[in-house]
Amino acid sequence: MEQIFKSPHLWLLFIFATCANAVCFRVRAREHAREHPELADGYAALIRGWLLWGSLPWLVMAAGLEFGHVPNIWHYFRPRGGNPFVLAWYACVVVLWILGLYWVFRRGGAEMLADHSRIFRGDLSSPGKVKLVCLLCVAAGVAAFLFLLLMDVPPLFGNG
Repeated sequence: MEQIFKSPHLWLLFIFATCANAVCFRVRAREHAREHPELADGYAALIRGWLLWGSLPWLVMAAGLEFGHVPNIWHYFRPRGGNPFVLAWYACVVVLWILGLYWVFRRGGAEMLADHSRIFRGDLSSPGKVKLVCLLCVAAGVAAFLFLLLMDVPPLFGNG
């Protein structure tokens, strides 16, 4: 088990999970798009956006792991270590949060997600619910980041 978490290729699992979610979104959207063909382009755009923006943090992580600048994935739980590749990953995530919140609150993203809510589990059928869920998700991410920043979490499985 230790070897799995020390693998520099573990980021591929996260890319696979992002793609698997996109497939699930497509399956869920297919029936609804048949009933409402005017929504098909919106579903396709959301799925493309999920694949592009959802893969970005894992590609940034890949750079650190594949080029040997980050010994293993557990070092991403140690932003206090000051590793520039780890900090770049956090910066990428924060930029995605900012862009996502801007899109949801100022560019009609909440309305689009509410109109195309069939790709998600749960009830996101109103822009207000979408905005609330987005705020809660980012707040949880900020809390986790602050926890990792304030705690001196030792790297698991050694340095390599």
